[in-house]
Amino acid sequence: MMMKFAVIEIQKLGLADKDIWVSYERKMNCGIGKCGHCKMDSTYVCLDGPVFNYEFAKKIAD
Repeated sequence: MMMKFAVIEIQKLGLADKDIWVSYERKMNCGIGKCGHCKMDSTYVCLDGPVFNYEFAKKIAD
């Protein structure tokens, strides 16, 4: 929830979505993609991230 409002405030400052980075580390469990706990759409946070630029992150379901 904090990242949602932090991104809104950063966007007000004029930063582009590609320059804003968000972390989804809280979603990880096993860290190797076996459990599927971190899977959001077709993205495995533990394998593909866990830090994404907002331009990509806004397209995946949280």
